[in-house]
Order: sequence, then structure tokens, then C-alpha cells
Amino acid sequence: MQSRIEDIRALDAEVLAISVDSVEDNRKLATKQRFGFQLLSDLNGKAIEAFGLKHVSAHPMGDQDIARPATFVLDREGNIAWRVLPENWRVRVRPETLIEQLEKIP
Repeated sequence: MQSRIEDIRALDAEVLAISVDSVEDNRKLATKQRFGFQLLSDLNGKAIEAFGLKHVSAHPMGDQDIARPATFVLDREGNIAWRVLPENWRVRVRPETLIEQLEKIP
């Protein structure tokens, strides 16, 4: 998303990412990767549970739960206008696809 962050913002949209990592770890990653968007911390997994993103026993290095790399687009009223919930943790939405979906929102 970083590569097209300005195009996304030009559509009056904002990117937020959520991970189970600590605030400090997220800050370090965001600085290292030079993210132009917020990386939020969900240490206890409440957001992951609320959005149904827990992928049970899907960790590639063991039998642990991980979060699916989901993408949600909310409309101006806060309703989910589009979403992608891949089964494979390696699958990510391409920025171009996100921009196409954002352009459909009135």
C-alpha cells in the first residue's frame, strides 16, 4: 500500500494496519519500512476476533493461530463496502485493486 499511499489519499481514503505486535514493535517496523500510514496494535486480539480474522493453527512455523491478512474498505458511514478475507496468509491485496474499489464508493 505504501507505494500508492498518495493515490489512496487522493480518493479521500486512509490506510490503517492492525497487528498483534506491541506498540513499540509496530513503531520500529513503521520507521524501518517508512510506512506512510498508521500501524495499530491489537495485543489481546480483540479486533482480530471481532472481525472474524483468526486463522486457527495456520502459523507457518507451528500449530499456532494467526490473523488473516484481511482488507476492508469502509464507506463514509462506516459500513463495510468491500472486503477480502484470504485463506492463505501469503495473499495480499494489491494497491491497484484497492484503488479500484475505492473509486466505486460514491
